[in-house]
Amino acid sequence: MTDDESAEIQDVPEDMSQAAGPVEVDLRGRSVRTLAWLGDAEFEREVRMKLAQRGDYPTDRLHAMTARVVCAEAQAELLAAIEAGLDEAELGVVRRARNLNGKGGSRGVRSVRDYRSATALEALVAHWCFGAPGGRARFEALISPWLATRIDAAIVAAGRALRRG
Repeated sequence: MTDDESAEIQDVPEDMSQAAGPVEVDLRGRSVRTLAWLGDAEFEREVRMKLAQRGDYPTDRLHAMTARVVCAEAQAELLAAIEAGLDEAELGVVRRARNLNGKGGSRGVRSVRDYRSATALEALVAHWCFGAPGGRARFEALISPWLATRIDAAIVAAGRALRRG
């Protein structure tokens, strides 16, 4: 390792979560597909973080619980539950994403309608988390209570007691 490489490593803070801060990216010019792709990752990250906060589980159970919450059917259900409370800009993102001409479905998705609604929710998540002013607060207000309920149900369905130690 050279002295330059050593200096670069020392400049990296120990706690990366404090160093990064909120990500501010102007996504207004991005395609709705890009929003959905980014929102998919952020939605799953949120679910994983909330599950990890609940305790230690075997990784196969964590994966199964995550899959119950992030599947297209569950995301379509969530969008249906919050859609009436969305503002015009949010509804515009949802409409654009729902109307995408895509594959028509994905692995394991039973309904094209659910797949399109899930894509719309994912685009909305990216809109909130990476674009809209005050969007993160909107995400927390509309999505977090639903996530807590779904995670509770996933934990019960997993049928495993919390592992300690």
